Amino acid sequence: MSVDVPKTTPANTSSVGHVGHAPLYLRLVGGLAVIFAVGLSTTLLAAITPEQREQLSDLKTELGKVPALVSKKKLDEANAAVVSIEEKVNALVKEGGVAETETLVKGLRKQLESQKAILAKQQAIVAAKIPTSFSKEVAPILEAKCVSCHGEDNPRGGLRMDTFAGMERGGTNGVLVVPGIPARSPLVARLTTTENRFRMPKDDEALKPAEIQTIAKWVAEGAKFDSMDKTASLGSLAAMADGKPKPPMVPVEIAKPTGGEKVSFINDVAPTLVTTCGQCHLGNNPRGGFSVATFERMMQGGESGRVIVAGNLEGSRLWRLVNADEAPVMPAGQGRITRKWHADLRTWITEGAKFDGPDAKRPLLQLVPTPEEIRARELAKMSPEQLLERRRKDTREKWELALSSTEPSIVETEEFVLIGDVGEARLKELGEAGAEFTKTLKTTFGFKESPVWKGKLAVFVFKDRFGYEEFNQTINRREVPKEIIGHADVSPTLETALVAVYDVGDDPTEKSPGAALNLAEQLAAAALLKGGGDLPDWLIRGTGLSLAASGPIGKGNPYITSLKPRAAEAMQYSIQQPQDVFADGTFSPADVGPAGYVIVEFLMRNGGTSNFGNFVKRIQGGDTPVAALQAVYRQDARAMGAAFLSTQGAPIGGKKAKKR
Repeated sequence: MSVDVPKTTPANTSSVGHVGHAPLYLRLVGGLAVIFAVGLSTTLLAAITPEQREQLSDLKTELGKVPALVSKKKLDEANAAVVSIEEKVNALVKEGGVAETETLVKGLRKQLESQKAILAKQQAIVAAKIPTSFSKEVAPILEAKCVSCHGEDNPRGGLRMDTFAGMERGGTNGVLVVPGIPARSPLVARLTTTENRFRMPKDDEALKPAEIQTIAKWVAEGAKFDSMDKTASLGSLAAMADGKPKPPMVPVEIAKPTGGEKVSFINDVAPTLVTTCGQCHLGNNPRGGFSVATFERMMQGGESGRVIVAGNLEGSRLWRLVNADEAPVMPAGQGRITRKWHADLRTWITEGAKFDGPDAKRPLLQLVPTPEEIRARELAKMSPEQLLERRRKDTREKWELALSSTEPSIVETEEFVLIGDVGEARLKELGEAGAEFTKTLKTTFGFKESPVWKGKLAVFVFKDRFGYEEFNQTINRREVPKEIIGHADVSPTLETALVAVYDVGDDPTEKSPGAALNLAEQLAAAALLKGGGDLPDWLIRGTGLSLAASGPIGKGNPYITSLKPRAAEAMQYSIQQPQDVFADGTFSPADVGPAGYVIVEFLMRNGGTSNFGNFVKRIQGGDTPVAALQAVYRQDARAMGAAFLSTQGAPIGGKKAKKR
């Protein structure tokens, strides 16, 4: 950007308003010129030795590392390396007698000059990006040069320059600064004019070029105020910028709602303030001094003063920035706000900026709903039809993402949206088997609604293992053990509600449950996950197998028959202490199904389905399995685990664990 400065500005003045801070290598130029002018005759110089050649070669290698430092923005390290290498080259020439005409020396000199030029450019770019501080850089200049004629006692031309507020108001001739445009700012014009009768300071020495450049750069950057109180004297601003105590926050009045407000601060306004505005206005150093950490701090405003004035839209700078009435438009960068939030902010300020939280000093992060809670509310408001339409779209998108080259069949029933590469007839067949088992789920869990899963449950069916693995890798970002042939993924909000199964066919064996049993197990898992909570894997798998085993699907199924002996063997390898029985993660993927089945069967026998249902509900409500056992079965996990293991007929920890 261009700024107006006197034509007499020295050529070596920094383009960003800082003199006397040239990089070290620039301050070495004078000395180097003397060295280059020595003009030693090559005939008087001894031939380069092998050791000197090796030293120069090593210096060339060191210099080759400098571009990498520059690319990583490690400019200080790069500069130090260049200076060090140049000093060593100079020493070899001056003290070692190596000729400047030596090929290695000439090559190093050329590379050094090239790297210096690159460094100078990069340092200038970095310096240009550092914003000019009004308090630290501009205020001291104005305090020293302008306040004597434009102070509180006798402000010439009606212009007070002893405070930022006075500068903002301007004088009888109008505004003093046009933010972003130095060429149109009277302050810059009066400092740079060559006509003595108009130049300021009047009847005194002109400002130094570097001082003018600092002020012009500050104006070009938007003439921003970077302290807390615009009415504070310029001298005190400089003192505060040096780390001295800042003035205390101004107390604000917190208005409470009366009950007739249309907008809630906590539910409608605060979430976006925290998630979007909080990207720049939280933490120990919020941008512009404006923080949304608490309601009280937000209402106190920032460096530019109060940003929210209850009942006054035009007086509320936050609204002007959000509404694009004032630059810079907020939120900055990639932040985006919704039309609803824009309207809610307007209504909230108009209604008096009421605070409907418990404590204005409490962090807003603790008061506002989380994004998950907000999403849950949005989903809860959806009708079954709206959620179903969303489920259809999401199901199709997931399939195309995982198996884009395969066109699926889609069948929809009262309970399910089935999709797969097994053909429409097979999907209908599995849909009927699933609907029959869902009756058992309704009876067991007391589900009254139909469909059980609002918006229906998506059922993905894959004809081979490859498709099932691709789905897991693409959608769930995970590899699945070969023992896993199906899973359920249901969120309590029902934003996600699906099961995915590998169609293993209709002929079960001791190692394969058959398609109907596999589907039933996953449907039971989907029913459990619907209630939320951190349920252990053995409980999810065991419940599904237990419910399926008690009905037509499990009758005569060799897979069900094999579960108990497999579980007994698993206990010997996996259990070291009785309480391990009920811990999550005790059993391997191969063993968690059989183990879960016998544990669930044990709990149902020793307390009935009612107690087992209460046990599940307590975990869904937040209890650990250990706490739920104590509350429902009146025994601790150790005693319950010992009682269970006694039914297995084998000592625990009798064999060393092995891979399964």
